[in-house]
Amino acid sequence: MNLSRQQKYTGLAALSATVLTGLWMLLTQWEPADAANAQHYHQAMLEVREAIAYANNKGGIIDPSDAIYLVGRYEEAARQASLVRDDVLAKLHSDLPEAWHDLFVPSTQIYIRALTSQDRQLARQASQLQDDWVRWLRLNGHQVEVPRPPAAQ
Repeated sequence: MNLSRQQKYTGLAALSATVLTGLWMLLTQWEPADAANAQHYHQAMLEVREAIAYANNKGGIIDPSDAIYLVGRYEEAARQASLVRDDVLAKLHSDLPEAWHDLFVPSTQIYIRALTSQDRQLARQASQLQDDWVRWLRLNGHQVEVPRPPAAQ
């Protein structure tokens, strides 16, 4: 059987695509422990989103009971953020560990201090870091896909 040059190239291209797809699946497959750890990233993000939504709903007027609620959300976000391993962050996105430690974590910690001390300067600093984090997410977040948590056994 004599295959044409085009048929050979088509077959080679299909074989290459199959091998690359298999390699990609192997490299991006999540171990159950890593997928479980990635849930801390997801939860930290949810906590901050909840705090932002709450503050926005208040229209920027935060009384002491609001501050207590917000501090709780940010403290939980900081706790969850501290549980995410860097190798898991890198698996979510190669630049995520740096952005996480330079932007997300500090903004969360500074917000806690700002809300606790009612320091407007700290709040502005935290807000700037949070804005930078949001910009990073807008540019890169489409590449961050958190795996589903492992099924309970």
